Amino acid sequence: MSKVKTTIIVNEKVWNQFKETISSRYGSHRNLSSAVEQAIKCFNAVELLNSFSDAMGFDAKIYPSIKDVENRRPKLRTSAGKIVREMRDEREAHISRFKQHREEVH
Repeated sequence: MSKVKTTIIVNEKVWNQFKETISSRYGSHRNLSSAVEQAIKCFNAVELLNSFSDAMGFDAKIYPSIKDVENRRPKLRTSAGKIVREMRDEREAHISRFKQHREEVH
């Protein structure tokens, strides 16, 4: 893989803290470029997933499409809205009976 030389502009305090962290971690500033590259890779989701899959020992180089994911989702035979409505109706009936009983007692 080829390397590219670049110039970035960052807050001086942030940069000095970053260099200090690298120095304490590696013992010098010599690995600064590698640390910047590693930090950039942390923001690259595909690279992060590839590194994780390599570390775990499985091949995740081929990602399913959104359509594949949608097609593989389990199909439910019931509607969540219908179930919630039934639960609310049961609760309402229970509360109504409680109110009627309370009114009869008082």
